[in-house]
This record gives sequence, C-alpha cells and structure tokens, in this order.
Amino acid sequence: MLGVRGHVSRFTFHVSRFTFYVITAFLLTLIFSGGRTPLALAQDQVPITATVDRTILSTKEQLTLTVTVTGDFLDIPNPDLTQLTDFVVVNSSTSTQVSIINGDLTTQGVFIYTLQPLREGGLVISPVIINLNGQIYQTEPIDIRVVTSSAPLPTPTVPPAVEPGTLGSQDFFVEADVDNLQPYLGQQVTYTFKLYQSAGFIGQPDYQPPSFTNFWSQTIVNQPTYNITVGGRDYLVTEIRTALFPANLGPVTISPAKIVIPNFPYQDIVLETEAITVEVQSLPDGAPADFKGAVGQYEIRAGLSKNETVVNEPITLIVEIKGAGNIEALVEPPLPELPNWRVFESQAQSIVEIQGDRVYGTRRFERLIVPGQSGSYTIPPISFTYFDLEASQYRTMNSQPIPVMVQPGQGEDLPPPVVAAGPNKQEVAVLAADIRHIKPAPAMLDSEETSLLNQPLYWTAWVLPVLLVGGMWMWQNRRQYLLTNTAYARSQNARRVAQKILAESQRAGVDSYAAAHRALLGYLSDKLSRPTAGLTNDSLVNLLKTTRLDSALIDRVQETLAQIDIGRFAPGSDAVVGSFLAETNKLINDLEKSLKDIEIRSKK
Repeated sequence: MLGVRGHVSRFTFHVSRFTFYVITAFLLTLIFSGGRTPLALAQDQVPITATVDRTILSTKEQLTLTVTVTGDFLDIPNPDLTQLTDFVVVNSSTSTQVSIINGDLTTQGVFIYTLQPLREGGLVISPVIINLNGQIYQTEPIDIRVVTSSAPLPTPTVPPAVEPGTLGSQDFFVEADVDNLQPYLGQQVTYTFKLYQSAGFIGQPDYQPPSFTNFWSQTIVNQPTYNITVGGRDYLVTEIRTALFPANLGPVTISPAKIVIPNFPYQDIVLETEAITVEVQSLPDGAPADFKGAVGQYEIRAGLSKNETVVNEPITLIVEIKGAGNIEALVEPPLPELPNWRVFESQAQSIVEIQGDRVYGTRRFERLIVPGQSGSYTIPPISFTYFDLEASQYRTMNSQPIPVMVQPGQGEDLPPPVVAAGPNKQEVAVLAADIRHIKPAPAMLDSEETSLLNQPLYWTAWVLPVLLVGGMWMWQNRRQYLLTNTAYARSQNARRVAQKILAESQRAGVDSYAAAHRALLGYLSDKLSRPTAGLTNDSLVNLLKTTRLDSALIDRVQETLAQIDIGRFAPGSDAVVGSFLAETNKLINDLEKSLKDIEIRSKK
C-alpha cells in the first residue's frame, strides 16, 4: 500500500508541475497580448481590407475600390490586382500615413482605385493580394451587380462606404485626380491635388507639384477649401488645381505630387500621390490646311491702329484671338496677300485669366505694315481655324475686312535703299625700320655667378607648396559650401546646365524649341531661386522686372519665349532653328553677365 500511495503521490506531483507550466504560459500570453486570446490575435493578423462605394451600378458607371493596409511596416508595397478580370482600372491614387505613439510605429497605406466594369451581370472583385515581409495576405472577394445603362438602378441593400475609404484614423492624407483621362491633343485637363487635414500644422507645408512633362501647364491660383466627414472624422480639404494641355500623343504619365508637412520634433510627414496616366488621343481627320493645333472655342477680330495714313508711314495691324483654351500656344493666323504693302515681323502677347477651372484669355498679334502706293485699300478677312470641342468639329472663323485710305506722300515709289560707300580702308604696313633707337648700357654688369636669392627657381620652390596648400583649402571649402547650399550651387551651374541642354538639342529627333524652353526657364529658375514652371510669359516677365534687369534684356526674354511658342507648333528649317538656338545661348550669356553685375552692385 505504501508503495502504491508513493506511486500515486509521485504521479500527482508530476501532473501539477505540467499544469503549472501550462497556466503560466497562458497567463503570460494574456499579459503580453493586452488581454486578448490567441484566437483574437490570429484574427488581428489580417492587415488588409477592401471596400467599395457601391455594389450595384450600370455599365456606363464606375465604382471606387478602397484598399487599406495597416501594420508596423516602414514600407508598404502596392497591392496585387492581377486577379481583377471583370474590371479595368481607369484611375488610382494612394496615400501613406506614419505615426509613432508611445514608441510604437504604425503605418497605414490607402490605395484608391476607380474601376470600370467590362460587362453586365454578376461580377466579382477578386481578392486583393499583398506581400508583407514575405507573408501573403488577401481580402475577401466582393460581389458586384452590373446592369445595362438604360435599366433603372435598384436601391442598394447596403450603405455605401465612406469616401475615400477608412481614412478617418489619419490626421493628414492626400490624393490627386484629373477630370479627363482620354483628352484630345491640346484639350484642357484639370489636375486636382487634395490635402485632407484634421489637425493643425506646426509649420508651412511644402507642396511639390508634378513636373507635368509633355504638358503645357497653367496654375489655377484659386485654392478652394471645404469641410468633409470621412470615417466619422471631420477634415478640412484644400485643393490645388493646375490646368494642363497635352502636347504629345499616346499614354502620358503625370508623376506623383508630394507634400512635406513639418512635424517637429519628430520626422517630417511626407505624403505622396499616385502617378496618373492619361491617354492622349489625336484629333479627328479632316483638318483644314491652315489648322495649327488650336483646340477650344475662339473668336477672331482684326483692326488697324488708324484707318488713314500716307505712303511710307507705318501703321499697326492688330489681330486678336479670344476664347477658351491654351492661349499661350496660339499661333498667329496667316495674313492674306497685301500688294503694295511691306509687312514686318509680328510681336505677340497674351492676357490669360481663369474662370472657374477653365483657362480663358486673348492672344494679341501686332505687325507693322507700310503702304508703298497711295489709294483706297481693303485688308481682306483673316481666317483662323480651330477644333471646337463642344461641336467635335473643325471651325474656321474670319475677321471683318478693314478699309484703309493711303494719301500720297514723299517718296511714293521709293527705290531700294542704297548704302553709301565710303573710301576703302587700307591697312598700314611697315615697310622698313630705318631708324632704330640706341639701347642704353646697364648701370652695372652682373657677374656670371648670380646670387641664389635672385634665382626664380629658388622662390618658386618656396612659394609653390604654399599656393598648392592654399588652393586645396579653398577648393575644399567651396566644395563643402556647394554641398550645403544647393541654391547657390544651382545658381553657379545654371549657365553650364542650360548650355548643355542647348547643345544636346541639336541632335536629330530632339525638339529644339522645347529644349530651348527648358534651358531658358531652368536657367532663370536656378538663378532666381524661384520656380518658373507653370508661369505664363507675362508672369515671368513681371518676375524678371523685380530683379533690376535692363528692360531691353527682359524684352529679349519675352521675344524668345514668344518665338518658342510659335516654333513648337510651326518649326522652321534647320538653319532657322540653329540660328534661334545660337540667339538663345547668347541671351543666356547676357543674362549671366547682367545678373552678376547686379549681384556685385548689391554687395557694395
């Protein structure tokens, strides 16, 4: 019996120790998991969710899919939508929010996709997959019902998700979109950047717009703000809009926009939108021969500075094109034949204004014309052709004919101007030097054994190392200064960079006028430490007037920009382009010299 009891006693002790270990492990799990069971922890390990703003739509409508990824990851990759077969993604945007609370890092990425159904019927948004640190996660599939566009949409049985998704936990997030993903070449597209904020700023945010490569751009100064509720949280939304005019056909990508929000004493918050791809379409066939690429709605009118003049007295022919579209890119319409008149080069200027989200304005062309004979004349109508977006057809508008009376004057039938020939200049040649000066004798004759102190090599050996050390010290200081002062470095290298762009533009297949535009604006931006992209020509000229540059030099900049506008749509021969690039290079050299003189005078 004692043996048996002893055996039972040992078995009971063994079971109690095992139970103690199990209970201890369970309690430790509860403590370090915040009181949640292992099952609850397993359920929390799915950091990705997907929601839609509607589950029933027509074939001509679109829906918004919002994918939210949350976790303690420094970098969140893009979700995998390759299994999405019933829909096509027509637009997308993303935002990322990083927060540190009590030392815990939390990152939330929100990916918003605009989906277009490919057919009607019962469709499925396949699971969205994401790979986080080697672990694969996916969402549940979402059933969507698509009906024909003519059928009435039934009332949805579930409430739509809050736009733009489950973002209510973030203090700041951004998104960007365009109002037209398939514009015509030259048609306005409005790009909108939206900043959502539910907290105040410590400092001024730094908005870094996309580069808008392959677009003409015009900043819309008005920045609307409004309040919106997202996920039960109130946000103030600020919009920054830019009018874009596509300059190239095919798929064109708008790079991401970025904003940096100060977050002292922590790391700044950097938010970035998704890139947007726009499919630029060519204009319909059947364009008239005088069509130069104008797209929008326009009207034309023409007039003279005065309707009565005398022979050989110049008057100004004024042509104005007014309407909605890319005003800065409008090309002067061709003039009709003007017998007995001499016609000079034109000058162009633009007045651009924003009405709502649209770009309006007037492009004014002024050209001197000089009558060669007296009489009564009529300037024929001037034609301007554009593509009307509202009517989807080409239209040709004509100005009214302009009567003008030319009175007789002196030199009515002037012969070609004669250049007076003066006496030929002749070089003066030295035929002989018959008188040579006597070289005076030195006061003292040196001996052949010159002193060491008088030897140049001796002093060179002493001075050269000092110069080398001093030069190295100055070079290192300048290099360090350029690394820490990027604005100064860009200013110092501005001319070299611009001239390199101009040199590369002479290669075959390169748009020389676009390169000249990039070189000139890039040079001015680096020298003035001011962004010049998106500025109108008039705005840029007003900016230059604040630098104390000579007015004649500013006029040359304005003329060069006008020639670029014309050349990008109606390029000339290789000789004309080469001459223009040389003039642009000379303009940059003259600007460099003038800006340096201004800098020197300001330091005195």
